[in-house]
Amino acid sequence: MTSVRPNPVKTTLDAGGTIYSSSVRLTDPGLCEILGYAGFDFVLLDGEHGAMDPSSIDRLVQGCFAGGTVPIVRVLKNNDAEAVMHVLDLGVQGVLIPHCRTVDDARALRTAAMYSPQGNRGFGPARGMKWGRVSSEDYFREINDTVALLALVEDIEGVENIEEIAGSGLLDVLWVGTGDLAMAYGHPGERDHPEVKAAAERILAACLEHGVAAGYPARTPEEAVWAAEQGYRAIGYAGAEAYVMKQSRVFLDAVGR
Repeated sequence: MTSVRPNPVKTTLDAGGTIYSSSVRLTDPGLCEILGYAGFDFVLLDGEHGAMDPSSIDRLVQGCFAGGTVPIVRVLKNNDAEAVMHVLDLGVQGVLIPHCRTVDDARALRTAAMYSPQGNRGFGPARGMKWGRVSSEDYFREINDTVALLALVEDIEGVENIEEIAGSGLLDVLWVGTGDLAMAYGHPGERDHPEVKAAAERILAACLEHGVAAGYPARTPEEAVWAAEQGYRAIGYAGAEAYVMKQSRVFLDAVGR
């Protein structure tokens, strides 16, 4: 028999390294394949804001694997145990939840994503067992260690509870949600507002203190370099759709269209 598919994101994080990601909202698996070939460590399949259902997530996972990158899903239903179980059964190797406000939110994600005794995920894998190529014994022994757990901290309550959340050791990455934090603090669209920056610094400090990877959404390569220098170890850079728009406008602006 054989082993489950390894998760390089978990391996890199456990070794203290830094991971880089991009995202997709549209449902073409070729986008994921391209991002994988480009070299991103994982692709975030945005099930919260994107046009995705289970069948499209299934195809996007295959696109990620074709390109050699890790598929991670941002679930629509915050901490819905069935939603978490379902995407993992489709073969994704990590789950990101929005709006992590308390340690109970973090615990609920871990409980939903892990098999007993670490959690209570229901049994129903297919791709995770390589369609029967991996024995049940090997699967249960290995699979929990390959699931990456990420959460967005994007509410004032989450910032206020960040020391407890980070100190719980329940999650692999706590991601700064600058867009929603700007909304929460009453500064829509102002990701660089002092209150948002202060919240991000508090999240980063708590993660550094407790050995949890902090995530940051970079808008430019220069900002990504800055984030890594600050100590962020999970850095996201826009999405495939944004790249298409940006480069299209570069060309069309140049020819006067």
